[in-house]
Amino acid sequence: MKNNKKQNLFKYIKDTTGLSVSKMLLSFIIEPNRITMLNNVALKKIVIEYAPIFEKHRYMLDGPSELDQLACFDLVLMWRIGNKPELKSILGI
Repeated sequence: MKNNKKQNLFKYIKDTTGLSVSKMLLSFIIEPNRITMLNNVALKKIVIEYAPIFEKHRYMLDGPSELDQLACFDLVLMWRIGNKPELKSILGI
């Protein structure tokens, strides 16, 4: 079931943004709490890869369950980079 969820999320991101996400980013979106364990170098890589997806979906409030998963990841990511202005600027916030 988890694999199906990953495939659906991968397809949703690909269909809505035209981007293919890495397996690493996809695993963090599926389990957002794991991002709290990243060091700053790995966190920056995730932020850089996620930035175009964030830009596309940042103000969407309603949509499929995949969008809900992205919103949960957004919340955890915002908390994690709250005191890192250089990472916030990558996301345009």
